[in-house]
Amino acid sequence: MAFIDKAVTRWKEERQRKKGLLEWMKSGKAKFGTWSPGAGSVDTTPADIERYTRKIAELDALIARHPEGK
Repeated sequence: MAFIDKAVTRWKEERQRKKGLLEWMKSGKAKFGTWSPGAGSVDTTPADIERYTRKIAELDALIARHPEGK
């Protein structure tokens, strides 16, 4: 069970980190982007918000499947 406890703890920490970044992006305080030679700077914030939301849901599902973890 020690492995599961450590894994669940890690998932919870990762979830909190991602939630913090997600809130930061949604607030407009952070913008993420990439550079394309033809287009210049491309804002990827909307796609990143979607990706972070999906990852948080995946972590929630993992955590829910292992309630024995602390």
